[in-house]
Amino acid sequence: MPEDVPEEDRRIFSLAVSTCVRSVTVSLDLVLNQQYSVENSDIFEQFSELACQAGAVQVLTSLFNEHERVALLERLAALVRIPNLKSLEMILGTWASLLRANGAVIPSSLKKFQLKDKIEKDAISLKMLPNGAVAALLDYCMVWLRNGGGLASGMDPKNASLQAERDQWEECFETFEEMKTQWVVVRAKIMEVVKLCSNLEPEIAAEKLLDNINGAFSWLQSLEESSTSDEARACILEGVQSYTECVMLVLPIENIGAHDTVIEIEKLIMMTMGMMHGLQSLAQHAKILESFSRIGIVRPNLVPLIIKHLFEMLNAIATDDVGAHPARGKARGLKLSQIVRQKICSAMLNICTTIPEVRVDTYT
Repeated sequence: MPEDVPEEDRRIFSLAVSTCVRSVTVSLDLVLNQQYSVENSDIFEQFSELACQAGAVQVLTSLFNEHERVALLERLAALVRIPNLKSLEMILGTWASLLRANGAVIPSSLKKFQLKDKIEKDAISLKMLPNGAVAALLDYCMVWLRNGGGLASGMDPKNASLQAERDQWEECFETFEEMKTQWVVVRAKIMEVVKLCSNLEPEIAAEKLLDNINGAFSWLQSLEESSTSDEARACILEGVQSYTECVMLVLPIENIGAHDTVIEIEKLIMMTMGMMHGLQSLAQHAKILESFSRIGIVRPNLVPLIIKHLFEMLNAIATDDVGAHPARGKARGLKLSQIVRQKICSAMLNICTTIPEVRVDTYT
């Protein structure tokens, strides 16, 4: 609000904002107390939009009652759990704005912000997130990425306990392709929020990362080989890979305080290298190892081991098509073994780009 606005007008404006926020909060309670279904999905979508408007940074900075602000943000976080892809896109967009307003940034975009001092100053003045908000968002995003694993690639999660959630998502769309397209958009939003949360609270993000991978690997080990396809296992691993990629991108592993986290990540890398399944699972394992490659900044001895293991993965793939011409772009009609081989090779190249020293260590 401009500085020349009279104090009385400021008070009236603040009172109006407070009244509106309280009204939205009460309405959200009524909606969230309902059992979500396709029949009332329109209501959830409408109130999600209303909650996003009330939760905008401009509104919350004009709300001086901390209790009212926390109450609204708690409801806004609860909406992230609603299994509706359309409303989720709006809600995550609002959360991304709130996280940025609290000082979160994604490393690749740091150069866009020339006035770093101004960012830090604004972040101090906009400390509006309730306690536990970042941890809750990471948990919710983890569940979404897990449930949507393999969906963008059209993989079948049969017998992996993921199909029920996807069936519920699909009820709001006319076709599966429409849902898949929406998921691609929403997944990008989810990954953005995970990166921002990880930048804001790296210790919590590291803890959640360890829990996520340990839980996923335990889940994989509990599945019966005879009734669970490799494609279903790959779906689980893709969800793990998406979350791992986001956290590892922004995790400050160079910091002295991250020593314990680095040790745990080393254990996870060894655990990942010890799990070998079918072709599609191999491709996801390669992507997970690629996501972990930043560990080479502080543990340079690990990256050559990762590269060596990726070569072992290549050796495990049938060689009946190695004489075929290299596939270009998104070529059609490729054998699964060709696709997996390309993904493993891509992981190697990306690791060598991230940690250039590994080329010397590996080939000399």
